[in-house]
Order: sequence, then structure tokens, then C-alpha cells
Amino acid sequence: MTALDGMRASARPTAAMLVGILIITLLALIAVGLIWWVAVPVGPEVCSLELPGPRNCFVYDRLVAATVWTIVITLAYLAAIIAMVVLSRRRWWVVGAGIVLLLVVGVAGFVAAAWIPALA
Repeated sequence: MTALDGMRASARPTAAMLVGILIITLLALIAVGLIWWVAVPVGPEVCSLELPGPRNCFVYDRLVAATVWTIVITLAYLAAIIAMVVLSRRRWWVVGAGIVLLLVVGVAGFVAAAWIPALA
């Protein structure tokens, strides 16, 4: 085996890395989609009969929260991808950590955009 073959073999992505990237991509897309789905309240029962409404009834606050959390999810996604590409061959647990990171950030973003936009 030549040195060039060794470099080609080490450059190949591992199956765990590919599956991890697929999972975190799906998590990021679902999280951002859900955040923007709840960012603008719709329907007749949304914040009805409450004047003034709570902070999560103001569309502007929800849009700000959705924007902030979309940026946070994007940065977490990029960090997880970079970590997986750089470290997953030597440390397999990096793939699991990236998945958990995107899951936690996605849930936090959804909660913040849906119920607590004042925290964004």
C-alpha cells in the first residue's frame, strides 16, 4: 500500500459520520421548520380575550425569537458538522454528541419561539 492509498483511505467518510450528518441535518431542518411554524400565531383561538396579551402573543417578539434561534441552530449545526468531519474518525462519540447538541438546541429554540420569546 502506497502513501497515496493510505491518504485516500483516511479521507473516506465513515458510515457513522455519514449517518450522523444525515440525522443532524434532519434535526436542524425539522427544528427550524417548527420554530417558524409557531413564530406567527394563527387561528381564532390564539391569544383571544386577553388584552393586553402575554408576550408570546406579540408577533414581533415571536419573529425575533425565531430569528435568534434559527441563527443558534445554524451555528450549532455547522459546529457539529465540523466536529464530525475532523474528529469522528478518532473519536466515535463525537457523532452522538452532535446529535444530542442539535436535539437540545432544537427543543430549546422551539420552546423559546412558541412560549417564551422574551428570553430570546
